[in-house]
Amino acid sequence: MNLAPSAVTREPLVSRSFLLLVMGQFMQSLGYSTLPLLPLYLTWMGATRLEIGVTMAVGSIGGLVFRPVVGWALDRVGRRPTLLVGTVMLGLATILLGWITEPGWLLYADRVLFGLGVGCLFTGYFTWAADLVPASRRTEGLALFGIAGLLPLCVNPISTELGLTGAEIRWLFPAVGALILCSLFFVLQLKEPERAAAAGSGRVSGRWRDLFSLRLLPVWLATVTFSAMVAVFFSYATLTAETRGVERATWMWFLYAGGAIGVRLFGSRLPDRIGPSNLMAPALASYVVALLLCAQSTTWESFLLCGLLAGVGHGYCFPILTSQAVSRADASSRGRSLSVFTGLWDVALLVLTPAFGAFADAWDDASMFGLVAMCAVCTMGIWVVLESRAEASKPAVFTTNG
Repeated sequence: MNLAPSAVTREPLVSRSFLLLVMGQFMQSLGYSTLPLLPLYLTWMGATRLEIGVTMAVGSIGGLVFRPVVGWALDRVGRRPTLLVGTVMLGLATILLGWITEPGWLLYADRVLFGLGVGCLFTGYFTWAADLVPASRRTEGLALFGIAGLLPLCVNPISTELGLTGAEIRWLFPAVGALILCSLFFVLQLKEPERAAAAGSGRVSGRWRDLFSLRLLPVWLATVTFSAMVAVFFSYATLTAETRGVERATWMWFLYAGGAIGVRLFGSRLPDRIGPSNLMAPALASYVVALLLCAQSTTWESFLLCGLLAGVGHGYCFPILTSQAVSRADASSRGRSLSVFTGLWDVALLVLTPAFGAFADAWDDASMFGLVAMCAVCTMGIWVVLESRAEASKPAVFTTNG
């Protein structure tokens, strides 16, 4: 009896290029990991919930407008040049934040530059990682790769233990910005991967249109749902805890990272084994429960539990959605597909974060978290219908033994 090679051995995930990419991802992710600290800094400036939401959201404008260019650049110019440009923008924006001490046009301009950098790097790193991991282990590989982006969240509880206040947090940003620029060392050592040639000579607009096929619609809906929950949790969870008199609330981010990393280290093969779609609903539900618990939490321990539940949901949702955005799109449009995926995160941050912040100003934080959870449950119901239709539309594959 002849066995297929895949039945005997599993394709390796780790290579020199993969490790270099992981190190670069870790260093640049320090910028995104500072987002939970930014509301504390803005509160020190005297900002309201709405102003905090607007500031958090305005960074998405640059990234969102620039995202089609990022997708084009990744597919046409290359992964490496795109990452180099994005790293410089993100590093400079994070450094300059330390010299901004009041809300205004300079703060908003800095956040736009920050969004441009995040747009390049968020899309670019995961596009390159998808190039490197074997297709048969794509979800597992992207889950493990994403650990490098979660570890920097531990910066938040460390800042608390050091006793940093809003005025002192400002000097953390230039230090983080310098570390982001250090990630250039790893990117410069990487060789541009061989990308799939553009399919035929069709128009670019046609390929963009293909990214909104029935197979990808449930992916985009789940992405909006998940990213909205993440945006609200990142923007307001720490602030809510401190408003309720909970000290050392930033330790919830240690549990958040721990939950996400834990399921990826010990359960990274589970999505590919049982089917990514079968795990999506439980993962989203874990984040919903975290939001509902955050709405009522008044103790340090309960906020830690919020962080853990949200982290577990994040640990599975993100790699599953990233893998589906890659697998359900043509290989020649991989950069464009992931630019839509990451762009939807900016849409959620730009539109929903200030909207929910204004709702919290009008009502309270508990009502805001409850509303987000309710909206997520409703969209999950729509996702179930779309996903079943997408699976039904998948062409059957017939195999023969000979």
